[in-house]
Amino acid sequence: MSVWAFWVLFGWCVLLSFTLYDSFKRSHQQQRQQVQQAVENLSQYLNNELGRFENIPRLLASNYMIRKGLEDNLGSDELNHLLLEVASSSGDNNDVYVMNAEGLVLASSNYQSEQSFVQANFAFRPYFQQAMQGDHHAYYALGVRSGERGVFFSAPVVVNAQTIGVVTVKVEVAQFEQNAQLLSGLPQLKFLAYGEDQVVFLSNEPSWQLAQLQALPSAQWQALQTSRRYLDLTPQVLTNRRFQHATFDSPLWAFSEPQKKSRATASSRTYFYAQAELPLLQLNLVALLPEVQLNYQHLALLALVTVLYLLLLLVGFYLYRHFMGYQQLLFTQRSLALEVEQRSKALAEAQDALVQSAKLATIGQLSASINHEINQPLSAMSTYLVSSKRMLDKGMIEEAKTNLNTLSVLVERVHKIVAQLKQFSRSDRQGLQHCDLQICLNNALMIVGPQMKAQGVEFNAAATDLRVYVDPLRFEQVLVNLLSNAVDAMAESHLKQLNLSVHTETDEVTITIADTGQGLDLQQIDTIFEPFFTTKSNHGLGLGLSVSRNIIRSFQGELSAENRPEGGAIFTIHLKREADPCQ
Repeated sequence: MSVWAFWVLFGWCVLLSFTLYDSFKRSHQQQRQQVQQAVENLSQYLNNELGRFENIPRLLASNYMIRKGLEDNLGSDELNHLLLEVASSSGDNNDVYVMNAEGLVLASSNYQSEQSFVQANFAFRPYFQQAMQGDHHAYYALGVRSGERGVFFSAPVVVNAQTIGVVTVKVEVAQFEQNAQLLSGLPQLKFLAYGEDQVVFLSNEPSWQLAQLQALPSAQWQALQTSRRYLDLTPQVLTNRRFQHATFDSPLWAFSEPQKKSRATASSRTYFYAQAELPLLQLNLVALLPEVQLNYQHLALLALVTVLYLLLLLVGFYLYRHFMGYQQLLFTQRSLALEVEQRSKALAEAQDALVQSAKLATIGQLSASINHEINQPLSAMSTYLVSSKRMLDKGMIEEAKTNLNTLSVLVERVHKIVAQLKQFSRSDRQGLQHCDLQICLNNALMIVGPQMKAQGVEFNAAATDLRVYVDPLRFEQVLVNLLSNAVDAMAESHLKQLNLSVHTETDEVTITIADTGQGLDLQQIDTIFEPFFTTKSNHGLGLGLSVSRNIIRSFQGELSAENRPEGGAIFTIHLKREADPCQ
């Protein structure tokens, strides 16, 4: 075997070892979680099932017929029938009986059975003794007559502050052990419940029932026999041990299974386990899940992975030896193609950046703004001059003076625009101030108003008293640009309606300009704010929206555009109401 093949196999062994280790670890964690969830479900189920019998003796202790029978120290058919009805309604294999102060059973639900409790004396039972002292008691033991395991719930019957008897409900526990609900969807799950005496009182494994997990010292065992909890039974001690998994530190519990005739020695089975308490009976509840499931699953996984890996290794080795040259050539071609693609992309990006820089350096925002922004007030001035001439011809002197005053204002605005244009490409914030939004809007309408009137545009805007933090002149130029664009967009529309609305939040003002034009091309909506983009075929450099967005951003605001669902376009301006303290 070559050195190369040796290292391939060695690496495979190491990789497989780590894979199996991780798989075993995950399986251990999963099994531990399953058994923990199972013991919690078991505990809740058993506590609920047994707990519903706890109040029955207390309720019966106040029954008139039971009190009367104890006062007379006599049983009756009516009392037996009453107890039979209670036992039948509480479930199968349950008994209800009444004892006098000496422990003698006066009436019982099983009075017709061969194992009737009537006239039996249970004064030796701890549950009777505790109840006579005024305690409500739950006690588990073997039944004297039936020899079956049961839980006894008792309550004292008190008349005139004196305990005259005890009412007891006996519930056989076998009905709960094989209930499918206990298994929590895990068919191989086993459980047991044991007390301080180490005797397994509850279990769905028959060989564990009434067996002892650990032998008690003789003194403790004598005390246990005195109580006659298990009558004359001597429990068999189960061979078992608890330990931690050497690798994964999982808690394990090994039990020796009963010896079969075909085997000379008993076998041992190991379980994952988790514990909980049954406080009602003072029992320790343990759920167990066989570890053997892990062994079967991982042996199959090991065999499958080994076969598949060996097949892949052989095929891969064969292909490597015969197609190594082809793979090297393919790798070289792909490397060259990737390098060409990367260099082509870098070259295209550099060319785009160079073209953009050349355009911006050649024309600049200054000359573009002069052409775009001054053209609108000049157009308005031309309209007012024509109107004034007609008024003078008609002898409308006062109206002509009004137009001339308006022209004077527009001329002053042109002077201000020229003075401010040189600052458009700068982020200077020295001219920002708190301005009345309504005044800015009125100034913009002074320029765009004649255009709206000529186009027959209906303009709607509610009055506002809000103030915004802007440079008023540059902000008015943005409004003029957006309103003028909206009027142009509705040139061919039947419905020409332009709406301006203002909304305010805690520290922000939102201005929305909506028209009923043709709307924006979905393929161009992301590029309308780029320099040199225009939808006007006859005029426009495509810088109005780009400059407008830059102006709004210089106010720490934002300008965006979208289409109206019912048709037309919406331009939205977001502005701050106060100066940003961080700026």
